[in-house]
Amino acid sequence: MAEPAPSQCEVKVDGRWLRVSLAEASTEFVAAEKRCPACHGRLTMPGTFTWTETRRYAHHRKHDGCPLLPKIYCGTPSPHPNAVV
Repeated sequence: MAEPAPSQCEVKVDGRWLRVSLAEASTEFVAAEKRCPACHGRLTMPGTFTWTETRRYAHHRKHDGCPLLPKIYCGTPSPHPNAVV
């Protein structure tokens, strides 16, 4: 499996998790549940989006075991304590 990218997230569609771009998540899957592809923590996509704005996500609750959070990452990847399954 490919390494997760900060420009992707996972969305739950018909009971399955699909990896999609943030652009798709914010337009095609607006109401779908979203999670981090690295630690499986719940994600939110704050803000309103325009075509020129860079899309981003935020962990609902941060944790130091997610490699996609470089400012707080402890160096050892681990699942989120409240992982979404």
